[in-house]
Amino acid sequence: MIIQSRSNRGSVLIVSLVFLLLLTIVGVSAMNMTNLEEKMSGNFRDHDLAFQTAETALLDAEEFVETTFDIDRALTDPACSGTNCYSSSCNGGLCFHGEFQNSSTPVSSCDAGTTKEWENSALWADASKTRSIQTQVTGTVENARYIIEFRCFVPRDPTNADPDPDIFAQWSPSFRITAVASGSSTDAQVMLQSIYKLVN
Repeated sequence: MIIQSRSNRGSVLIVSLVFLLLLTIVGVSAMNMTNLEEKMSGNFRDHDLAFQTAETALLDAEEFVETTFDIDRALTDPACSGTNCYSSSCNGGLCFHGEFQNSSTPVSSCDAGTTKEWENSALWADASKTRSIQTQVTGTVENARYIIEFRCFVPRDPTNADPDPDIFAQWSPSFRITAVASGSSTDAQVMLQSIYKLVN
């Protein structure tokens, strides 16, 4: 005959409660991990959408340059007047903070300056200082925006290491394009930048 003391009879209950507590902790931890993974997956998807939208804006800006740029639009002396002028005011998202005089040697008379417009948060907050893509990308909270900075000239032929500054045909206008886009919320924002050489 086996005789159990009173102190041993309650130990099974205590051990069961401890196991139940451990299983509850494991279950709650697994639920928290699942929620965290869902949030991470959503954030990644949102960031990827913003990235793709910013790329769309860069392509839109390149097409704008190809179809509208005229060398007179970047002149500072005499200054360009009218629409689509590249100037220090960045009206319409077209910026130029350098010097470019009307000259028989336009390449040597062009100085791009050192201003970094994309770092100016006030510019991005002003819709008149940026350009927007025409069609909003599905799933995004707002249209992507961009600015185009005229950056003077680069050699047209990359194999010609020493183009003649007096021969304009050996040079191509250069632009720095910066695009900002959001995903499905403004919490996910992406800024992309490209250097674009216009070859006519």
